[in-house]
Amino acid sequence: MNKLNNLNSPITINGVKFKNRIIMPPMGTGMASINGEVTTQLINYYKKRAIGGAGGIIVEIACVDSPVGKASLTQLRIDKPEYIAGLKELSENIQAHNCRAIVQLHHAGRQTSPGIIGQKPVAPSPIACRLMKAEPEELTIDAIKKIRKSFVKSALLANKAGFDGVELHAAHGYLLSEFLSPYSNKRNDEYGGSTENRARLIVEIIQDIKSLVPNMLLGVRFNVADFVQGGLELEEGLLIAKILEESGADMLNVSCGIYESGQTTIETTSFAPGWRFDMVSKVKEAVNIPVMGGGVIREPELADRLIAEGKTDLVWVGRGMLADPYWTAKAVAGESDRTRPCITCNNCFHHINNALHIRCTVNPLTGREYLLDKEIRLPDYNVLVVGGGPAGMQAALSLDQAGAKVTLVEAQTQLGGQLNIADKPPYKTNITKIKDYLINEINLSNVEVKLGQICDEKLVRELRPDIVVWAMGARPIIPAIEGLEEVVTIEEILNGTTVIEKEKVLVIGGGTSGCEVAEYLQDKHQVTIVEKAASMAKGLENMTRLD
Repeated sequence: MNKLNNLNSPITINGVKFKNRIIMPPMGTGMASINGEVTTQLINYYKKRAIGGAGGIIVEIACVDSPVGKASLTQLRIDKPEYIAGLKELSENIQAHNCRAIVQLHHAGRQTSPGIIGQKPVAPSPIACRLMKAEPEELTIDAIKKIRKSFVKSALLANKAGFDGVELHAAHGYLLSEFLSPYSNKRNDEYGGSTENRARLIVEIIQDIKSLVPNMLLGVRFNVADFVQGGLELEEGLLIAKILEESGADMLNVSCGIYESGQTTIETTSFAPGWRFDMVSKVKEAVNIPVMGGGVIREPELADRLIAEGKTDLVWVGRGMLADPYWTAKAVAGESDRTRPCITCNNCFHHINNALHIRCTVNPLTGREYLLDKEIRLPDYNVLVVGGGPAGMQAALSLDQAGAKVTLVEAQTQLGGQLNIADKPPYKTNITKIKDYLINEINLSNVEVKLGQICDEKLVRELRPDIVVWAMGARPIIPAIEGLEEVVTIEEILNGTTVIEKEKVLVIGGGTSGCEVAEYLQDKHQVTIVEKAASMAKGLENMTRLD
């Protein structure tokens, strides 16, 4: 595979040189301490992505005014000098691998809750976010001036902590975004009304920072569209881009959506790869400073093409780097076919939304990098792995990498396990990608695979393993109910062993699997779902559930 020359080309912004055009964007992890301090867990998480080749990392939302500006209980803080030491250790661990370190400065505004901050949220106008529901307190002019100083102070602290730059978070419905948007800003003073007035606060912050630390890279993440009625639309978003450039911003990170239109911010599987770049390219045409964009960038070839076509200067890859920290290194080496793919399940967001540490469905080490900071070697072990589904394949690969002699036994004639049916419902084709990835890695490894083989006592005696890993997965419980033998299972539908000829289908159970099989059948059948709970797909991640 050819190297991606556009993606792998360097770029210098305000004296800061990026070795390539791939940026890890700011994504909350929940891994700061309860006091907002940098933790060993957080350092190892970012260090892994820096080692993995990213040209730059924008560290997650760091609160400039705690507690009122916090969006979560375990949010990073950058509002006091006492946080400099930890932040400096973080920036140095990123920079040690020729990766530029930027930190995002953030104030939650109305998109938080009294349960998190211990008081009423604050906002440009006393209009509640429909998701968070708490009516905010309208900021006075004096309070706005204090917030302005908080952002500037935090930028200076970031500079002392050794960061190459800062990014102002003016997107996704947080405080600076709330000022910019007519949806949330109904003020009639100098900070409301016209586009210029609504942009006044961020312009003042940019100018203040630039006057004090002109050589520090200053980026702005902003919404070019809110995707809510009465919010920012593209035309005004382009005007804001020009205002940000004129005020002194060095780089623009183009985004969209707020909490109330969250699927446009954290996309589900129904969104097309690179769908945002029609908007990003318009911003690039409107300004003369570097522009960055992202969103559903799964393939590096697409990212390279977007740069080649002049639609963007840099591309950020978020969930892709959660799935595979070496996404960048593999891309620039022409080995993207060996990249562990993100399946856009949003389990990462699901964890954060439930006040947990970030996790990834396809990468068990995401957020746990600190647990395996030393290489594990098992060269003298003979291991039998029973079950060729995702768990069995991953166990076999991990053991093989540790130097063990591994035999993988699967009763079926193909690897994949439940993935072989999980990819059949609509919008589940990304499941095929992780299945193919795992099978390809098994084929490239030293793992011996035995398909169509039942694991019995004879086989165990023959192989004489030191360790047996049981990865047979789960089986459905079939209750002893009269007439149930006439009912077919989801597995029988999706694997094609049962074909329904009749028109009307009743699906008993409206959980995730029930909803998916109903959607799978709806084109050819009249489908009814019966669910005892008050809502459907209750266990599913919120964005996907709404989709």
